Amino acid sequence: MARGGSTNGGRGSQGSLIQNGEVRAIEDSTSPYFLHNGDHPGLILVTNLLRGSNYHTWRRAMLMALTAKNKLGFVDGTIPRPLSTDLLFPAWTRCNSMISSWIINSVNRDIADSLLYHDSAYEIWNDLCDRFNQGNGPRVFQIKRQLCGLVQGSLDVSSYFTTLKVLWDELKEFQPVPVCQCGGLRVWSDHQHKEYVLHFLMGLNESYAQIRGQILMMEPLPAINKVFSLVIQEERHRNIGGNSAIPVSEPLAFGSNYNAPTGSSGGSKTKRDKVTCTHCGFIGHTKDKCYRLVGYPPGWRVKSKTSNSMANNSEVINQVNANSTDQAVSSLTNDQCQQLIQLLSTQLASASSIVTGPPSTGPYISNFTDQCYCHFPECYFS
Repeated sequence: MARGGSTNGGRGSQGSLIQNGEVRAIEDSTSPYFLHNGDHPGLILVTNLLRGSNYHTWRRAMLMALTAKNKLGFVDGTIPRPLSTDLLFPAWTRCNSMISSWIINSVNRDIADSLLYHDSAYEIWNDLCDRFNQGNGPRVFQIKRQLCGLVQGSLDVSSYFTTLKVLWDELKEFQPVPVCQCGGLRVWSDHQHKEYVLHFLMGLNESYAQIRGQILMMEPLPAINKVFSLVIQEERHRNIGGNSAIPVSEPLAFGSNYNAPTGSSGGSKTKRDKVTCTHCGFIGHTKDKCYRLVGYPPGWRVKSKTSNSMANNSEVINQVNANSTDQAVSSLTNDQCQQLIQLLSTQLASASSIVTGPPSTGPYISNFTDQCYCHFPECYFS
């Protein structure tokens, strides 16, 4: 009895240990069977859904997300399906359904419909790999062809570099990495980085020829991230230089107009406010006050001007006076001319000086003893 009791007690303690191990596997946060409170079937692990052509990038993002969730073993086969009699079978089934929902939510709707009837996440993962995973040869050829034709063009420097880096990283996945302890791997890695720098510089626009030449003259060539930093600084410097023109503020513009001198756009008197004579063309008087029509006042003197046009006004006035005097004298009759001569002779005898300025009315004679403008043959002065 004691032995039987001890045997039954041993079996009971072994079952309790198994149950306790199952509980610890489910409740332990480090266990792959553990599900966080935030884990639910509608969760989307990646933002870029699988469309078919982006399988390699999608696969890379999904592997990172599943590794962070500690669920990678359910898709790579390291955590196989347990027996239905196993105590971990319910926990495995629950985690398998959760991961299958995550994968279906991360693919396109057309692709998701063909994945609903798989029993495990491992089968779904292999099905996608068989359908969309291209061979190394065609994909490598496609990537290198894109790299050969890729230039900056209308892209900014950041977008151009990002596109290049995505292709470089994907191409690196297909290239075998040698393993050695002699230091040759470092030489091969330096050569790869040099190729990246040259490819990046060759695709830049010709407007970056100056910074490109400065980078190529560096010995040794800097890393690709350093080269990108130098080029992006040059681009930002150009953007700052293009927007350096600061517009004049309204108060400053108002002050400049307020202090503007007379005759400028901000002054109160402009050339448009001055009147112009329609007879002589000069500015400052109208036709009804023009001296050429109403006559010049006694003692009129032409004011000297610095400009060439005003300096010639005196010659124009003298010519106009001479022409007007000739016309007035030539219209006199013989009797009127004799009377005018007698009158002028009387004034000449009594005057002690010769008149130098033109009178306001009547004929103008510059010098009675030298010349007369009447042009009559019987004139006393002719």
